[in-house]
Amino acid sequence: MKPYFFILPILLLLSACDINESMRSNAKDGSHSDARAIAAKSGCMGCHTVSNSVYGPAWKLVSERYHGIPNAREILTENIRNGSAGRWDHVTGGRRMPPQQGSISDEELEVLIDYVLALAAPAPAAPLPEPKTVDLPEENEGQ
Repeated sequence: MKPYFFILPILLLLSACDINESMRSNAKDGSHSDARAIAAKSGCMGCHTVSNSVYGPAWKLVSERYHGIPNAREILTENIRNGSAGRWDHVTGGRRMPPQQGSISDEELEVLIDYVLALAAPAPAAPLPEPKTVDLPEENEGQ
C-alpha cells in the first residue's frame, strides 16, 4: 500500500482537532458561536480551520492578509460567492475555492466574514493595575 494513503486520514484528524480546540477556546465568551455554527452547517470546515491550512488557507492567514484593507469584506464576499483561484496557491497547491452560492445566505456570510477578519485584530489590552503606594519610613538625618 502506498504511504500517501495514510496522509489524508491523518490530515483530516489533525484538522478536526484544530476545529474542536478553536471552537472550545472561543466558546468561553460565546461571542463567535453564531459564526462557528454557520461555518459548520455551510461546509466551510471541510476545507478551512482557524489555525491550520489543510485544504484551504487557515482563517488566521486570511485575516492577516486582509487586515487593514478597507474593502476586505467586499473582496472576501466576491471570492466566496464566485470562487477563487491563484491567491493561495502556496497553501492550496493550486486548488481553487469553488463558488459558494446556495450554501450560505448573505446575512450568514457577513457574520462569518466579520469573524474571520476579527482573528487578526489585536486583543484589547488589559487595564493596568492601579499603582500602589508604599509609605517609607523617614530617615533621620543627623544620627
